[in-house]
Amino acid sequence: MPKRNQAQPQVPEESVELKNRLEETEETLRAIRQYMVDAFVVTRENGEQVVTLNDADFPYRTMVESMNEGAATLIPDGTIFYCNPRFGEMIEQNCEKLVGVRFQDLLPVEERAAFEEIFAQAGRNGLRGKFTLQGINGKRTPVQLSIYQLVAGGAGSVNGIAIIATDISERIQAEAKIRSLASKLTLVEQEERHRISQVLHDDLQQRLFAIKAQLSFLNGFTDKDQVPASAYLELDQIQTSLSETIAITRNLSIDLNPVVLHGEGLAEAMTWLAFRVKEQYGLQVDLEAKESFNQLDHHMRMLLFQAIRELLFNVVKHAGVLEVKVTLELVEGRGRITVSDEGVGFDAEAVLKDVKIAHGLLIVQDRLSLLGCDIQVISKPGEGTRIVIGLPVEDESN
Repeated sequence: MPKRNQAQPQVPEESVELKNRLEETEETLRAIRQYMVDAFVVTRENGEQVVTLNDADFPYRTMVESMNEGAATLIPDGTIFYCNPRFGEMIEQNCEKLVGVRFQDLLPVEERAAFEEIFAQAGRNGLRGKFTLQGINGKRTPVQLSIYQLVAGGAGSVNGIAIIATDISERIQAEAKIRSLASKLTLVEQEERHRISQVLHDDLQQRLFAIKAQLSFLNGFTDKDQVPASAYLELDQIQTSLSETIAITRNLSIDLNPVVLHGEGLAEAMTWLAFRVKEQYGLQVDLEAKESFNQLDHHMRMLLFQAIRELLFNVVKHAGVLEVKVTLELVEGRGRITVSDEGVGFDAEAVLKDVKIAHGLLIVQDRLSLLGCDIQVISKPGEGTRIVIGLPVEDESN
């Protein structure tokens, strides 16, 4: 019997054409990466544009290809037309497949607006920012992006953007370890403060009270006719000194371990502190608590409390005024505490360079930085002082 002709599947002409175009595109990309192309033409709405590669000589390309930082070159609208292997590793994608992708699409949605702002402002000197690169398999790599314009020689027109991506994962991990150690240090310090406070309250103060009671007893049962007047005067002075010493130890015990810090938010602690400095030094604190910062852990709350107390004490010692303003607020997702006065002011740059003069302020600055805080000192002679503390906070809903 004659064999029947089997039906052969018909491949649509569109599929064949698409396959040929893909092969041609991949061959072009391979040629670009192997330095076999000096220029190529990009078709846009306003016509064709020639993108040249003449300036990228072989030694330079070799260095870029082998560097440990990710590197990408973009056309002005943010589309990638070159990236090195390291950048591809960060994205978990072959470099050929990243050509033609918008750089913004490699970032989390919440970071794209900030990137586009820096991208638009970047000049020849460049701008830097911290972002997160998203890999196709879900890997997230924290990076510092350095963004520079590529300006044509004499014309001065921008023909591209260069981006260097530095992986800062290890730095972030190291900073987290430092913050953890700083938190433990704060805890140990607070435990020691609590111990000393207990010694002052339960031991020393009780002994002083007992001595004062014995003096009062002797004073009441001594025959005044048989004791010189000078002795009674000395006895009164001893009792007065004892009362002052008891007051000092009581205040010291309270300052070392403020009860208000246990279970209270920072705003409540600041209210208590404002009352204390008014009582002790006559300093009027205008407290404006727009944010309570209840979400802060005990270590951070204690450190900030001590820092602000030190700043208020500096106002008492150096500002020449008896009024200060303290503001607690949340600005763009970050906490901000401002301590400002209208006192005599000082040359901030000069003072911060003098360790002897700025010792207390520098200690505050160093300890805050260990827990991810930053501090700005703004002051000029005759113009008062404003100190701004920035601190990381989490959404209370979390």
